Amino acid sequence: MSEVFRSIPHQKAEANTVLRPHGLRLKLYRLIGPVQEGPTILFGHANGIASGSYIRLLEELSLKATVFTFDARGHGGSSAPVTELDRLYQLENFAMDLEAVAQAVHDEIGGAPFYYAAHSLNAIASLRLGAMRKRVPWKDMTLFEPSLFPPKTHPLRPLAEERTKRLVALARNRKARWPNPETFAEAQKEKALFKNFEDGRLLDYARANLEPTGKNDFTLTSPPEVEAAIFSNHCNSAAYEALGDFPIPVRFVSGDPDYDGGLNWIARVAPDIAERIAGSTLATVPGTSHLLPFEATAKVRDHILAMLP
Repeated sequence: MSEVFRSIPHQKAEANTVLRPHGLRLKLYRLIGPVQEGPTILFGHANGIASGSYIRLLEELSLKATVFTFDARGHGGSSAPVTELDRLYQLENFAMDLEAVAQAVHDEIGGAPFYYAAHSLNAIASLRLGAMRKRVPWKDMTLFEPSLFPPKTHPLRPLAEERTKRLVALARNRKARWPNPETFAEAQKEKALFKNFEDGRLLDYARANLEPTGKNDFTLTSPPEVEAAIFSNHCNSAAYEALGDFPIPVRFVSGDPDYDGGLNWIARVAPDIAERIAGSTLATVPGTSHLLPFEATAKVRDHILAMLP
């Protein structure tokens, strides 16, 4: 990651830096939109998918609220060290990073109403922050498919382990260097994972996750070994088991539990997660996968905006 790379270009967002231990730097973005005061939404992204990948969703949200987002460690314009992977990419680190980012947003918006929405990895980070540290820095929250590992006694644990091992292997074997974002996007169309992406979303994803090398090509900003380490560190049920003490109700949204023949264990375990947090709700978006923010942008937008008064 170069210090100048941004997963969201300067024409679309202002950028700041949040400093973290061990010299890590996180890129925090504030969308340039018509609403720059009042309700504020902070959005967190999934593993291997930097925040700029969600630019269409973020721009639609910015028509109704002030919108912040950030690149987590190992992604986009943030630090992505490739040493000490097990130590630096533990889920606890993502939870503490999220709290630091939320504080930076608070410092900027003052007493404006503050809301949180997140997909997958940063959904887990928020659940871990609330369940294990009892810290919830926002008024309300909407989480899309948090890939929160159930305990070993849960009937879906074997499927979760099997699918996660597959993701780890796929991540490790990813091709890191590409001629340009367009070639990368075209190559992804052949993969089942991306088959339901709406028009233009794959190119958004490519542009947000590839930076120039200075050698006439591009490289992934989330190195394959980093993405693999993060997936590997998902296999931890501590936060799931602590959900009973979560401080506020959560709005959960999942993809279709029957999608892909029921292999999406995250959607199938979602009812159990929602049930463990008092007052929480669960909505399902039929016909979508774990990557529903790229398959049903308008529906995801509406679920997030439902938090606002």
